[in-house]
Amino acid sequence: MKIKLSIYKTKRFSDAIDQVLNLERVKRPVEFEMEDARAYLYVKEYMDPKPPEWTTFFMGQNPGIEPDFFGMNSSTGAVLVIEANNSRYLIPFGTGHHLINDGSIVKGFGLKTTLNSIEHKKIRSLDKGSHNETNLLTRSQSSKEVDIYNLKIDSEMDILTTLTGTSTEDVLGSKITGKDAFVIMPDIELKAIPALLTKIDSIYLLPLPEEFEWVNNIKEADEQEVEILDSLLIDRIKEKDFNDLWLGEPEIIDWENQIGYCFDKRQRFIHETLSIYHVCDYFDGKKTEVTVDELKKNYLHVLNADFESIKKWSLYRCLYAEIKEGDQNYILRDSIWYVADRNFVSTIDDEMKKIIHYEESDKFPVYSYKREEDYNKKLCQDDNSFTHMDQKFIHHGGGKSKIEFCDLIRGQSDFIHVKYYTGSQSMSHLFSQGFIGSELFISDSEFRGKLNEKLPAHIKLADHINRPDAKKYKLVFAIASNKNLPEDLPLFSKVNLKNFHKSITNFGYEVRICKIAVDPDIYKKKLCKPQKNKL
Repeated sequence: MKIKLSIYKTKRFSDAIDQVLNLERVKRPVEFEMEDARAYLYVKEYMDPKPPEWTTFFMGQNPGIEPDFFGMNSSTGAVLVIEANNSRYLIPFGTGHHLINDGSIVKGFGLKTTLNSIEHKKIRSLDKGSHNETNLLTRSQSSKEVDIYNLKIDSEMDILTTLTGTSTEDVLGSKITGKDAFVIMPDIELKAIPALLTKIDSIYLLPLPEEFEWVNNIKEADEQEVEILDSLLIDRIKEKDFNDLWLGEPEIIDWENQIGYCFDKRQRFIHETLSIYHVCDYFDGKKTEVTVDELKKNYLHVLNADFESIKKWSLYRCLYAEIKEGDQNYILRDSIWYVADRNFVSTIDDEMKKIIHYEESDKFPVYSYKREEDYNKKLCQDDNSFTHMDQKFIHHGGGKSKIEFCDLIRGQSDFIHVKYYTGSQSMSHLFSQGFIGSELFISDSEFRGKLNEKLPAHIKLADHINRPDAKKYKLVFAIASNKNLPEDLPLFSKVNLKNFHKSITNFGYEVRICKIAVDPDIYKKKLCKPQKNKL
């Protein structure tokens, strides 16, 4: 019979079953006789009247299974555990996925298996996480089968998380999906499952095909690295060093059905937005030390209008981080630590060496203000070669779009964007702002007309209709940081800078980077915490 199977692989065959599954309110397991494998079915206890359709897959396979064994409720759940070839696989049915300990499974098992068994020109859907913006999760899908690049994936900036398409293996069925689980719909009997799992595992162990080799730019870190990285993560949280560390949803969510978040359903503190500070406040309130185990045991709940939890994830799953340790770059996303391929990093670093430093960097005094606008205003007061443009928004385009052309103009030709470094999201905003302003300046006469109204008389454009020569202008990214720039920026900030540098240079501009030294006392000042909403 055809049946949908979601197949997980556990990390360790030696783990006790109660480390892999939550056995609270679960019946005694039923064993099935299979060649070269051991199979157990763990079923949740039930209370209501109607069995789900998938239970027919097991009926008649074991005399211990009576018609009422699964309960009479479509929310019945079960997990089939199969041990074969020194590996353990978990196949949940119904709500059985709730029994699986998320920390015990091989992350990305389904994705890698899918990459090795999918027609690369017959892809229907993909989910990705992008570092162009903080924690940007997107889904791209097509009404027909297409190549992966038709679904707008950036092989440098995106982490592929889920993939759906047409299988190259008849035994797997026609459509396959992979994330942590490998999801297929084969035509199969229960006794044939072990052989199918052996086939799937052999596919998983294959090297990635050439058209998907770029996925290895970012690979999962090994267990020894993870232990060290978790320790560094906890140190940063305790020190409240939240540069390149933030909190976000690990999955795409339905915004229409949710009103906010909470960490403990017994309390009535509802957070409309997510902040790592909220996590610190939560543990402080419980008088509990922040540890990796505590982050994995405590949850972030998504609440609906009735204050019911409609989704939950461990706090650890909701943490995002970029950490450089030694000469390696690591990224934490959806509870997985990734390490960047050295050749990939080396290529990006070579591109960074091509970026020229601003010749007039000595004109920028030490950054000693809490707010960027205060720094920019004071700089212009002290040095009349600078024109103040910060917060001078231009309303342009559809809706309520407002554009900040730049923060400062030096002389008549140096367009300067200033940003105090607070992590990769601040850099993403800086580079994006520079790109938008520089593109509109040369391509849109209406925008230039609006810009002219903001400019002082001595630097107004003589004719805003005629397209200016971009070669006469410099675009400067001025970053307030004590890091070495750009080499010490986080990996994805460097990738971002590389791409924006190329695009803006192609417009004709000269692009420069400028380091603004920071007063050490600024680093010690505590940023304002987001406020709790109590309902």
